[in-house]
Amino acid sequence: MGNKTIVVWSCGHADPDASNERFTWLGKFLFDIKPDLAIDLGDGADMRSLNSYDTRYPQKVVNQSYEEDIESYIDSQERLRQPFKASKKKKPFWVGFEGNHENRIKKALAEDPRLEGKKYGISFGHLQTREFFTEYHQYRNSAPGIADYLGIDFAHYFASGNSPAATSGLNHAHSLINNRHKSSICGHSHKRNLYFKDGPGSIGLVVGCYKGQEESWAGQSNQEWWKGVVVLRDVSNGRFEPQFVSMSMLEKEYA
Repeated sequence: MGNKTIVVWSCGHADPDASNERFTWLGKFLFDIKPDLAIDLGDGADMRSLNSYDTRYPQKVVNQSYEEDIESYIDSQERLRQPFKASKKKKPFWVGFEGNHENRIKKALAEDPRLEGKKYGISFGHLQTREFFTEYHQYRNSAPGIADYLGIDFAHYFASGNSPAATSGLNHAHSLINNRHKSSICGHSHKRNLYFKDGPGSIGLVVGCYKGQEESWAGQSNQEWWKGVVVLRDVSNGRFEPQFVSMSMLEKEYA
């Protein structure tokens, strides 16, 4: 068997206020290239209704709905898989990660356990991760889970040293390799960054985002975000050839 192909993306942020059409495009793309692994690095659900930032702004809170947040996420995941379901073709090995936005559910329950309820309350189970993903990696010790696939470590983000804060910066991918000494791929920052290290051959990659709209809180940073997915070709023992496919390219091909 030859080397593997992986499609990886992060930060889809399914949100009732934004169209989910972009997930239909990505689902068709996945069906066309049929990767061995499809890896969603988390923040697929925005969960705006559980954020702690809008409480001072009633005009933002009034239109937020937990139920609509969940429904938007479920719809996004179904759109990704619809071409495989319709054709009855085998899906890729589908990997998911809990991001800090999905983690809002657990934070809300930690603050008020009375909210928990699979039918009428709040529950991480509403995301249906067991149904959608072959393997799903939740937070561990208050930080995103890390998992190795084909010699590459994947995570929603990698912490900076002993700090729980995410590694970031202008040379984000370079920092990943310097800190971890192993091929590492993450999302979270919404930006795109790539670094190849000679010798051991490690590669650091930050995959951008797959968001559908700009955010008022982000200001000028909206212009720095790269929207798309990354195809990892010829993956073996931590090495790969990256192919960047922007959301606008997917829209032109599949809209």
